[in-house]
Amino acid sequence: MLERICSLPHPIVGSPDREFPTKGDLPFAGLRRVHVKELRDTRIGSPGAANNITKAISALYEWAKDAEFVDVNPANGVKRLASGNEDGFHTWEMSEIVQYEARHAPGTTARLALAIFMYTGLRLSDAAILGKQHITSVQNRETGAWEKWLKVIPGKSKSRVHAARVFVELPLLPELEAELAQTPSDRLTFLVTEYGKPFSEKGLGNRMRRWCDEAGLPQCSAHGIRKAGATVAAENGATHEQLKAIYGWTNYQQPDHYIKKARRRKVAQSAGSLLVFDRNENEIVPLSEAHDGVGQNAQKKPTKTMARIGNGGPGGTRTPNQAVMSRRL
Repeated sequence: MLERICSLPHPIVGSPDREFPTKGDLPFAGLRRVHVKELRDTRIGSPGAANNITKAISALYEWAKDAEFVDVNPANGVKRLASGNEDGFHTWEMSEIVQYEARHAPGTTARLALAIFMYTGLRLSDAAILGKQHITSVQNRETGAWEKWLKVIPGKSKSRVHAARVFVELPLLPELEAELAQTPSDRLTFLVTEYGKPFSEKGLGNRMRRWCDEAGLPQCSAHGIRKAGATVAAENGATHEQLKAIYGWTNYQQPDHYIKKARRRKVAQSAGSLLVFDRNENEIVPLSEAHDGVGQNAQKKPTKTMARIGNGGPGGTRTPNQAVMSRRL
């Protein structure tokens, strides 16, 4: 990506500069925020690609700052473009997992890949290198029994400059252990190609794409399984710290997203009945016939006032209102 950026003409619009005909010819220390925005906007039609340009420049200049080549990172503060898809990769639904399992039988590499993604929450790059060397025994402090655990250092955390390594430690769930038991014990990695070689990150992603297509799930991907796991854990009551421990996250922003989403779903579920209309609320109940006896339903005797009004008829004394009506008629 950086090579492509360096090959862009300078300026982007108009005749090339004679001294600096491409962006790569410009002095790196002279890069400013306005230049980063200009480079970002060369892919404005593809917000994801545009944001990746900003990320790449930011990562490069963070390294340059650490090496004391520059004093500031010009990409800091440059806003990311809205992609129109805030949720990113599609999150798998339970029905889609069942559909995938129906297509890929237990013991196949496709089924093993699903189990690894579901029961570890690992990223694509870490799932590709997962092997028996990552399984260790841990003694349960409550029962004293020895249990199998997975211990992995996520590759993404290794790339951070001077950042403390993040260890992801998870119990080896029975469902995953059953799938792993069907793999040959001499493999360095659990997931291998048809030639017995470990997958590269890109290779595993492409193969997962094919397995999903074979199951009739073109909308699904490997990363979507990781999101599904985080969603299920949050809906089951996982805390911020628990989600950080499972997925190797180092801040609260990512777990907060899933926890808030889970809370909204639970609140909506509990409030769903409030949308049901009460069709009996305005039902008209006919008045019953007059009842004999004492009470509100008892027929009341005419009062003296009623008697006087009755005298306003023929032969009686007219009331003021009756006289007015007579004149109108």
